[in-house]
Amino acid sequence: MDLHQLRAFEKVVETRSFTRAAERLFLTQPAVSHQIRSLEQELGQVLLQREGRTVVPTDAGQVLCEYARRLLRLAEEAEAEMAALRDGESGKVTVASIGTTSTYVLPDLLHEFRVQHPGVQLSLHTAGGEEVKEMVAHNAADLGILGSHTDTREFTAVPLLTDYTMAVVCPQHRCAARRSASLALLAEEPLILLGGWRSWESHVLSLFARAGVRPKVHLQLDSIEAVKRMVERGLGFAMLPQLAIEAEVSTGTLVPLKLTDAPLMRRTILLIHRRDKHISPAMRGFMDLLRVRLQPAGGGDRA
Repeated sequence: MDLHQLRAFEKVVETRSFTRAAERLFLTQPAVSHQIRSLEQELGQVLLQREGRTVVPTDAGQVLCEYARRLLRLAEEAEAEMAALRDGESGKVTVASIGTTSTYVLPDLLHEFRVQHPGVQLSLHTAGGEEVKEMVAHNAADLGILGSHTDTREFTAVPLLTDYTMAVVCPQHRCAARRSASLALLAEEPLILLGGWRSWESHVLSLFARAGVRPKVHLQLDSIEAVKRMVERGLGFAMLPQLAIEAEVSTGTLVPLKLTDAPLMRRTILLIHRRDKHISPAMRGFMDLLRVRLQPAGGGDRA
Protein backbone atom coordinates (compact mmCIF):
# COMPACT_ATOMS: atom_id res chain seq x y z
CA MET A 1 0.00 0.00 0.00
CA ASP A 2 1.55 3.27 -1.11
CA LEU A 3 0.50 6.87 -1.42
CA HIS A 4 -0.15 6.59 -5.17
CA GLN A 5 -2.66 3.80 -4.56
CA LEU A 6 -4.31 5.67 -1.71
CA ARG A 7 -4.50 8.86 -3.73
CA ALA A 8 -6.17 7.04 -6.64
CA PHE A 9 -8.58 5.27 -4.30
CA GLU A 10 -9.51 8.48 -2.44
CA LYS A 11 -10.07 10.31 -5.72
CA VAL A 12 -12.38 7.56 -7.05
CA VAL A 13 -14.41 7.73 -3.83
CA GLU A 14 -14.56 11.52 -4.10
CA THR A 15 -15.63 11.64 -7.75
CA ARG A 16 -17.59 8.32 -7.71
CA SER A 17 -16.02 7.59 -11.09
CA PHE A 18 -12.87 5.95 -12.41
CA THR A 19 -12.94 8.24 -15.43
CA ARG A 20 -13.23 11.49 -13.49
CA ALA A 21 -10.63 10.30 -10.96
CA ALA A 22 -8.20 9.60 -13.80
CA GLU A 23 -8.80 13.08 -15.23
CA ARG A 24 -8.15 14.73 -11.84
CA LEU A 25 -4.95 12.72 -11.40
CA PHE A 26 -3.78 13.21 -15.00
CA LEU A 27 -3.67 9.44 -15.47
CA THR A 28 -5.37 6.99 -17.80
CA GLN A 29 -8.44 5.12 -16.58
CA PRO A 30 -6.68 1.72 -16.91
CA ALA A 31 -3.83 3.05 -14.70
CA VAL A 32 -6.30 4.05 -11.98
CA SER A 33 -8.14 0.73 -12.25
CA HIS A 34 -4.84 -1.14 -11.94
CA GLN A 35 -3.91 0.76 -8.76
CA ILE A 36 -7.29 -0.03 -7.18
CA ARG A 37 -7.03 -3.74 -8.08
CA SER A 38 -3.51 -3.88 -6.65
CA LEU A 39 -4.71 -2.23 -3.45
CA GLU A 40 -7.64 -4.65 -3.08
CA GLN A 41 -5.36 -7.65 -3.66
CA GLU A 42 -2.83 -6.39 -1.11
CA LEU A 43 -5.50 -5.80 1.56
CA GLY A 44 -7.65 -8.81 0.68
CA GLN A 45 -10.76 -6.63 0.63
CA VAL A 46 -13.23 -5.40 -1.98
CA LEU A 47 -13.06 -1.64 -1.59
CA LEU A 48 -15.40 -0.32 -4.33
CA GLN A 49 -18.69 -1.43 -5.81
CA ARG A 50 -20.96 -0.13 -8.54
CA GLU A 51 -24.38 1.33 -7.85
CA GLY A 52 -25.92 2.08 -11.21
CA ARG A 53 -23.53 4.35 -13.10
CA THR A 54 -21.53 5.42 -10.05
CA VAL A 55 -18.83 3.82 -7.90
CA VAL A 56 -19.21 3.78 -4.10
CA PRO A 57 -17.04 2.37 -1.32
CA THR A 58 -17.88 -0.85 0.45
CA ASP A 59 -17.85 -0.97 4.25
CA ALA A 60 -14.13 -1.79 4.11
CA GLY A 61 -13.66 0.98 1.56
CA GLN A 62 -15.31 3.54 3.84
CA VAL A 63 -12.94 2.60 6.69
CA LEU A 64 -9.90 2.75 4.40
CA CYS A 65 -11.03 6.08 2.92
CA GLU A 66 -10.92 7.76 6.36
CA TYR A 67 -7.37 6.53 6.91
CA ALA A 68 -6.35 7.38 3.35
CA ARG A 69 -7.45 10.98 3.74
CA ARG A 70 -5.58 11.32 7.03
CA LEU A 71 -2.43 9.78 5.54
CA LEU A 72 -2.59 11.94 2.43
CA ARG A 73 -3.09 15.06 4.55
CA LEU A 74 -0.08 14.12 6.69
CA ALA A 75 1.98 13.52 3.54
CA GLU A 76 1.05 16.97 2.26
CA GLU A 77 1.97 18.53 5.59
CA ALA A 78 5.30 16.68 5.58
CA GLU A 79 6.05 17.88 2.05
CA ALA A 80 5.19 21.45 3.02
CA GLU A 81 7.37 21.24 6.12
CA MET A 82 10.30 19.83 4.14
CA ALA A 83 9.91 22.64 1.62
CA ALA A 84 9.90 25.21 4.44
CA LEU A 85 13.02 23.65 5.94
CA ARG A 86 14.68 23.64 2.54
CA ASP A 87 13.85 27.30 2.03
CA GLY A 88 14.92 28.29 5.55
CA GLU A 89 11.40 29.27 6.60
CA SER A 90 11.13 26.79 9.47
CA GLY A 91 13.47 24.87 11.73
CA LYS A 92 15.45 25.68 14.84
CA VAL A 93 18.71 27.55 15.42
CA THR A 94 20.46 27.60 18.81
CA VAL A 95 23.07 30.30 19.39
CA ALA A 96 25.50 30.62 22.30
CA SER A 97 26.99 34.10 22.72
CA ILE A 98 29.18 36.06 25.06
CA GLY A 99 27.37 38.68 27.12
CA THR A 100 28.70 41.66 25.19
CA THR A 101 27.11 40.65 21.91
CA SER A 102 24.00 39.20 23.56
CA THR A 103 23.29 42.53 25.25
CA TYR A 104 24.61 45.20 22.91
CA VAL A 105 24.63 43.70 19.39
CA LEU A 106 22.11 40.92 18.94
CA PRO A 107 18.74 42.35 20.10
CA ASP A 108 18.11 44.36 16.92
CA LEU A 109 19.43 41.55 14.73
CA LEU A 110 17.26 38.93 16.43
CA HIS A 111 14.23 41.14 15.89
CA GLU A 112 15.10 41.56 12.22
CA PHE A 113 15.62 37.82 11.79
CA ARG A 114 12.30 37.01 13.45
CA VAL A 115 10.48 39.45 11.15
CA GLN A 116 12.15 37.91 8.09
CA HIS A 117 11.79 34.27 9.23
CA PRO A 118 8.82 34.01 11.61
CA GLY A 119 8.68 30.23 11.26
CA VAL A 120 12.21 29.65 12.57
CA GLN A 121 12.63 29.02 16.29
CA LEU A 122 15.75 30.90 17.41
CA SER A 123 17.19 30.25 20.89
CA LEU A 124 19.93 32.36 22.48
CA HIS A 125 22.09 31.36 25.46
CA THR A 126 24.58 33.74 27.09
CA ALA A 127 27.84 32.32 28.43
CA GLY A 128 31.54 33.05 28.70
CA GLY A 129 33.84 32.40 25.76
CA GLU A 130 35.03 29.02 27.04
CA GLU A 131 31.46 27.95 27.75
CA VAL A 132 30.39 29.06 24.27
CA LYS A 133 33.11 26.83 22.82
CA GLU A 134 31.96 23.88 24.92
CA MET A 135 28.34 24.30 23.84
CA VAL A 136 29.28 24.41 20.16
CA ALA A 137 31.74 21.52 20.47
CA HIS A 138 29.08 19.29 22.07
CA ASN A 139 26.26 20.39 19.71
CA ALA A 140 24.39 22.09 22.54
CA ALA A 141 24.51 25.16 20.28
CA ASP A 142 24.57 25.30 16.50
CA LEU A 143 26.50 28.57 16.38
CA GLY A 144 28.70 30.44 18.82
CA ILE A 145 29.66 34.11 19.08
CA LEU A 146 32.76 35.00 21.08
CA GLY A 147 35.91 37.13 21.15
CA SER A 148 39.14 36.28 19.35
CA HIS A 149 41.01 36.23 22.65
CA THR A 150 39.47 32.77 23.06
CA ASP A 151 41.21 29.95 21.15
CA THR A 152 38.93 28.85 18.30
CA ARG A 153 41.37 26.89 16.11
CA GLU A 154 39.28 23.71 16.27
CA PHE A 155 36.25 25.47 14.72
CA THR A 156 35.33 27.22 11.52
CA ALA A 157 35.41 30.88 12.54
CA VAL A 158 34.04 33.89 10.67
CA PRO A 159 34.99 37.45 11.78
CA LEU A 160 31.96 39.65 12.35
CA LEU A 161 33.22 42.94 13.78
CA THR A 162 36.08 44.52 15.66
CA ASP A 163 35.78 45.50 19.32
CA TYR A 164 38.26 47.29 21.56
CA THR A 165 39.12 46.81 25.20
CA MET A 166 38.85 50.21 26.87
CA ALA A 167 39.92 51.55 30.24
CA VAL A 168 37.05 53.62 31.64
CA VAL A 169 36.72 55.94 34.64
CA CYS A 170 34.13 58.32 36.03
CA PRO A 171 34.19 62.01 34.94
CA GLN A 172 35.65 63.05 38.32
CA HIS A 173 38.68 60.75 38.00
CA ARG A 174 42.08 62.45 38.00
CA CYS A 175 42.83 61.16 34.49
CA ALA A 176 39.43 61.97 32.98
CA ALA A 177 40.31 65.51 31.90
CA ARG A 178 43.30 64.50 29.80
CA ARG A 179 41.60 61.26 28.72
CA SER A 180 44.78 59.23 28.99
CA ALA A 181 46.69 57.17 31.54
CA SER A 182 49.23 54.39 31.73
CA LEU A 183 48.52 50.85 32.84
CA ALA A 184 51.24 51.34 35.41
CA LEU A 185 49.31 54.28 36.90
CA LEU A 186 45.96 52.48 36.77
CA ALA A 187 47.47 49.43 38.46
CA GLU A 188 47.82 51.55 41.61
CA GLU A 189 44.04 52.12 41.72
CA PRO A 190 41.09 49.79 42.45
CA LEU A 191 40.18 47.64 39.47
CA ILE A 192 36.54 46.66 39.16
CA LEU A 193 36.91 43.39 37.27
CA LEU A 194 34.28 41.83 35.09
CA GLY A 195 34.54 38.29 36.38
CA GLY A 196 32.54 35.13 35.96
CA TRP A 197 33.81 34.65 32.40
CA ARG A 198 37.21 32.94 32.45
CA SER A 199 38.31 34.06 29.00
CA TRP A 200 37.56 37.76 29.63
CA GLU A 201 39.17 37.75 33.07
CA SER A 202 42.32 36.15 31.62
CA HIS A 203 42.28 38.64 28.76
CA VAL A 204 42.19 41.68 31.06
CA LEU A 205 44.81 40.39 33.48
CA SER A 206 47.13 39.47 30.61
CA LEU A 207 47.08 43.09 29.41
CA PHE A 208 48.57 44.21 32.71
CA ALA A 209 51.00 41.30 32.76
CA ARG A 210 52.40 42.31 29.38
CA ALA A 211 52.94 45.83 30.78
CA GLY A 212 54.82 44.30 33.71
CA VAL A 213 52.35 45.42 36.39
CA ARG A 214 49.73 43.75 38.53
CA PRO A 215 46.34 45.39 39.09
CA LYS A 216 44.58 45.68 42.43
CA VAL A 217 41.25 43.90 42.02
CA HIS A 218 38.87 45.76 44.33
CA LEU A 219 35.55 44.29 43.18
CA GLN A 220 34.76 41.36 40.91
CA LEU A 221 31.28 41.32 39.38
CA ASP A 222 29.66 39.07 36.78
CA SER A 223 27.52 41.81 35.21
CA ILE A 224 28.80 44.45 32.79
CA GLU A 225 26.00 46.78 33.83
CA ALA A 226 26.95 46.40 37.50
CA VAL A 227 30.61 47.11 36.70
CA LYS A 228 29.65 50.28 34.83
CA ARG A 229 27.49 51.53 37.68
CA MET A 230 30.36 51.00 40.15
CA VAL A 231 32.75 52.94 37.93
CA GLU A 232 30.24 55.76 37.53
CA ARG A 233 30.11 56.02 41.34
CA GLY A 234 33.88 56.48 41.46
CA LEU A 235 34.66 53.15 43.13
CA GLY A 236 37.44 52.35 40.68
CA PHE A 237 38.25 51.90 37.02
CA ALA A 238 37.37 49.03 34.68
CA MET A 239 38.53 47.42 31.48
CA LEU A 240 35.45 46.88 29.32
CA PRO A 241 34.49 46.15 25.70
CA GLN A 242 33.87 49.30 23.69
CA LEU A 243 30.59 47.79 22.51
CA ALA A 244 29.35 47.83 26.09
CA ILE A 245 30.13 51.45 26.95
CA GLU A 246 28.99 53.41 23.90
CA ALA A 247 25.81 54.74 25.55
CA GLU A 248 27.62 55.89 28.72
CA VAL A 249 30.46 57.49 26.77
CA SER A 250 28.00 59.40 24.59
CA THR A 251 26.18 60.77 27.67
CA GLY A 252 29.41 61.47 29.54
CA THR A 253 28.84 59.23 32.56
CA LEU A 254 31.93 57.18 31.64
CA VAL A 255 35.20 58.46 30.20
CA PRO A 256 37.42 56.19 28.06
CA LEU A 257 41.17 56.56 28.51
CA LYS A 258 43.90 56.19 25.94
CA LEU A 259 46.65 54.00 27.36
CA THR A 260 50.09 55.53 26.97
CA ASP A 261 52.10 52.38 27.70
CA ALA A 262 50.10 49.81 25.73
CA PRO A 263 48.95 49.41 22.14
CA LEU A 264 45.30 49.79 21.22
CA MET A 265 43.74 46.59 22.49
CA ARG A 266 41.47 45.10 19.88
CA ARG A 267 39.68 41.80 19.50
CA THR A 268 37.53 40.38 16.77
CA ILE A 269 34.05 39.10 17.49
CA LEU A 270 33.82 35.70 15.79
CA LEU A 271 30.99 33.48 14.66
CA ILE A 272 31.98 29.83 15.08
CA HIS A 273 30.56 26.41 14.29
CA ARG A 274 31.89 22.87 14.22
CA ARG A 275 33.79 22.01 11.06
CA ASP A 276 31.57 18.97 10.49
CA LYS A 277 28.33 20.83 11.23
CA HIS A 278 25.54 20.54 8.69
CA ILE A 279 24.51 24.11 7.93
CA SER A 280 20.74 24.06 7.65
CA PRO A 281 18.96 26.71 5.55
CA ALA A 282 17.70 28.33 8.78
CA MET A 283 21.26 28.51 10.14
CA ARG A 284 22.48 29.87 6.82
CA GLY A 285 19.83 32.59 6.93
CA PHE A 286 20.96 33.72 10.39
CA MET A 287 24.64 33.58 9.45
CA ASP A 288 24.00 35.62 6.32
CA LEU A 289 22.15 38.26 8.33
CA LEU A 290 25.10 38.59 10.74
CA ARG A 291 27.55 38.85 7.87
CA VAL A 292 25.55 41.52 6.07
CA ARG A 293 24.96 43.63 9.17
CA LEU A 294 28.28 43.16 10.99
CA GLN A 295 31.06 41.69 8.93
CA PRO A 296 33.92 44.06 8.11
CA ALA A 297 34.84 44.57 4.46
CA GLY A 298 37.03 41.76 3.26
CA GLY A 299 36.19 39.45 6.16
CA GLY A 300 36.23 35.74 5.45
CA ASP A 301 36.42 32.29 6.96
CA ARG A 302 39.31 31.61 9.26
CA ALA A 303 40.30 28.03 9.92
